[in-house]
Amino acid sequence: MWFEGNYRRIFLDMHIDDWNDEFMSNVDPKGLVELLKNAGAQQIVVKCRPHTGLAHYPTKIGRMHKGLRGRDYVGEMIELCHSSNIAVKAYFSQIFDNWAYENHPEWRMINGYGKTSREEADPASDFMSRKGRYGIVCPNNEEYRAYVKACLTEMTEMYDFETIFLDMPFFPEVCYCPSCRRKYFEQTGREMPRVIDWGDPAFREWQSIREVWMGDFAAFSTNVIKSIKPQVTIEHNLSMMADPWEYAHTDLVAEASDYVGGDLYGGFMQQTYMCKYYRNLSKALPFVFISSRCDPGLSYHTTTKTEEEFMLHTIIALAHNGAFSICDGANPDGTLCEEVYTGPVKNVFDESRHYEKYVSGDMLTNISVWFPSRSKCSWSDNGNPVTGEKCNKSFMDTHINMGRILREENLPFDVIPSKKLKGLESDALVICDAAVIHDEEMKDIEEYVRRGGNIYLSGHVGHERLLELLEAEYQGLTEHNVTYMSSTEAGKEYFGEFAKKSPMNVQSKMEILDFKGDYETLATLTLPYTMTGKCEFSSIHSNPPGIYTDRPVAVRKKVGEGQILWFAAPIENSRPYMSRRAVGRILKSLCKDLEFESNAPSFVEILGWKKDNKRYYAAINEQETSPVAPMFHIEIKIPGEISKATIAEKNTELKITREDGRTTIYLPELKLFSVIEIEE
Repeated sequence: MWFEGNYRRIFLDMHIDDWNDEFMSNVDPKGLVELLKNAGAQQIVVKCRPHTGLAHYPTKIGRMHKGLRGRDYVGEMIELCHSSNIAVKAYFSQIFDNWAYENHPEWRMINGYGKTSREEADPASDFMSRKGRYGIVCPNNEEYRAYVKACLTEMTEMYDFETIFLDMPFFPEVCYCPSCRRKYFEQTGREMPRVIDWGDPAFREWQSIREVWMGDFAAFSTNVIKSIKPQVTIEHNLSMMADPWEYAHTDLVAEASDYVGGDLYGGFMQQTYMCKYYRNLSKALPFVFISSRCDPGLSYHTTTKTEEEFMLHTIIALAHNGAFSICDGANPDGTLCEEVYTGPVKNVFDESRHYEKYVSGDMLTNISVWFPSRSKCSWSDNGNPVTGEKCNKSFMDTHINMGRILREENLPFDVIPSKKLKGLESDALVICDAAVIHDEEMKDIEEYVRRGGNIYLSGHVGHERLLELLEAEYQGLTEHNVTYMSSTEAGKEYFGEFAKKSPMNVQSKMEILDFKGDYETLATLTLPYTMTGKCEFSSIHSNPPGIYTDRPVAVRKKVGEGQILWFAAPIENSRPYMSRRAVGRILKSLCKDLEFESNAPSFVEILGWKKDNKRYYAAINEQETSPVAPMFHIEIKIPGEISKATIAEKNTELKITREDGRTTIYLPELKLFSVIEIEE
């Protein structure tokens, strides 16, 4: 396909209104394409219909942007790109459409308070849907769907583009519009719930239905385009995978995509974690990681990332066989910050292109972290209203924290979607506080552990069958929201740094399970002297441990040929170094022969992959601030007694030593990144 080997991309972002005659008045397609071509772009995103809903081409549907004065921006950009051998990604905004919102009030989403997105405008709100700038309409409204079909049909028939970016396939809030309520009632005979209860099968079914609705809408948009031009590839924006359950944005949306991508702004740890997930989720490679030209995000319109930051974004994506796309918000008049593309971006693309030939292999991993996109919720939310304010947002934080521990411990890991659970071969499967596990997912998990897999399971046990495998009954949560894990003799290999008077502090409630059958207790529950959240205290600044129990809160359970290690809270969220080290020891104990070991510091990531019967290892200095400080004297120990290790593109041979069937590679200095090529 066209996108194979297409790694350098520019995402021209033009969500510009037209109430001022200056807006879009200076847009220059010829200048834009020439500028971005010289910078090394292999693909350019051409905005056809942005969040404003205003077409950037002559349209018969809705309205064209006034500032273009009838000029066919889309047509000109496509012709210029193709004449310059640059691929075109068309852009269409779904659901976020100000023109549709203003002209068709009956299409609007309605939240749990009975309000639409512009009726309770608060520019400072944490909710995108309530900032007042966005007009949000509902994909369950059949008239809106007809409008989407008409828009996509017009665009696809008028223009030739290689691919299309279908943005915003999610519910920014739970929608209670007449279309949603009617559709749900027709499917179930029930009214939509207003209070969260993940223990209620009907509530879980309601959420699953919402997820299916969004997947169906994504498939609807895809099918409109494919019915006209089957060769056009589809990319639905999957950035909201990092957001909570209310968005109903799951792997089901990815099923409507030929390849996956999304724009994220959470730093390099988030990027490397989501690149692993995107790589395993995508039907074709490269996937696309999108981040802003501005630092730290699109709202900082005039600040530009450093060349080091652009390079790290590019190399992290590339090492995972992903493309990096720079999302750049154009100035209101349609111009760009040109010096960015003649300076740092051009320099980065000029250097990174030399490494493209080394990627696209099979990643070397021991540990698979499951990213359950249909379980982005928390059991602790039960009883809260379905309005968003009080919902627990910890799902993504928990996963990033786990990724950070694995990077700190230099443990080879991957991040997998649900479809990769089937036939999983990793040494260990990590399940972080998954409140809901679906039947088909549970079937694959059970099959994995029974044939010898090792499972790290923290927090809530999200499926009844998993409780049966543990031979346990769920009893609820501790009343205390500060709890402790006291190591048993069997657990000292993990918790050994924590003494009886200083057990592992868990700054959260713990799950309570009653166990039967054979199991091994690794830690028991210890509580503070007094109830947390009350005025009574033992020590005024803290809640020291004082009530020691024999209730198991860390258990090893043999299941078939494998085992489950269950922990009563997501201890991967623990901030102290001692606690993170304990989690690292637990995970390392579940692995067999590691694909690599290293002494690299916590913010340096080591990645390995195989390609064309060769092995490659990348060391990436993922510091979150610029300038990036160089690191020295990094050692990487790998299986096999190899003959040679060379820094790719530098032709610099590295010192190696061989011992007991393994080779240690010595990297004397690491600035931003090094790619190491191995000769067996």
